[in-house]
Amino acid sequence: MLIYKEITQLVLNMDFIVLYKILTVPMVIVITSLLVKKFGAFVGGIFAGLPLFSGPISFFITLEQGTDFARIAAYNSLIGLIGCAVTALLYAWVAYLGCKWWFALPSAVAGYFGVGYFFHYLPQFSFFVIALACCTFAMGTLLLPRPKLEKYNTTRPHWLIWVQLLFGSLMVYSVTEAAAVLGPQWSGNMSCFPIMIVVIAPFTHFANGVYTMIAVLRGFAAGWLGTSVFACTVMLTVLHYHISFVYILATVLSCASTVLYSLLLVHFRKKRK
Repeated sequence: MLIYKEITQLVLNMDFIVLYKILTVPMVIVITSLLVKKFGAFVGGIFAGLPLFSGPISFFITLEQGTDFARIAAYNSLIGLIGCAVTALLYAWVAYLGCKWWFALPSAVAGYFGVGYFFHYLPQFSFFVIALACCTFAMGTLLLPRPKLEKYNTTRPHWLIWVQLLFGSLMVYSVTEAAAVLGPQWSGNMSCFPIMIVVIAPFTHFANGVYTMIAVLRGFAAGWLGTSVFACTVMLTVLHYHISFVYILATVLSCASTVLYSLLLVHFRKKRK
């Protein structure tokens, strides 16, 4: 009974956005795992790479903090997207060169913080940042390793999903607590921390091998186009139109761009064969 009361009090004291992430991360992990088994690693990666966190959170922030704050948050999410791309590229290449997941993961996370440190010194709404963020999907397509193996291993131990779910929820809570401790300079970077890459890539690497992990990250990269389109749409329109229209437009454009780009990639891949 005492434990139940402590858990209840913890949930009540949590920020709504943190609670949303803690509840959503396990759902995304399960759905991604099912998509990987059914349709392949690339499709599962596309789903995980969509703005499943930044989209709804941006909407709630706009309702609570106003449109000016939402515009800044959209720009910060573009910085976070660049950090995600660096994280994915570093993890993929370190793993591809033969390193285990326990070495690839901290190397990739170190790259994310290095990017965050660099962007602290750039002016807000920098054209360089916006342009670079909008090119992350192309960076992923062009710069991720290209293994020759075409058949990927998608089977994994049943117990692993439960470890992954627990790890994902702990990551959300840990990142949130770290943001509060590190102060305002790093809190923005921590809010954009690539949780899905950190949760999905090492587990896929461990259970299914480096080639399947790279295929998942390629799917992530296709989803980054939708994330950048969503953030840019909000950033450019949120001061001028009603928020309902802004977020419906951003969602439609995000999903449409991701689907079209993914279909193009599949088409060219088949044509190349």
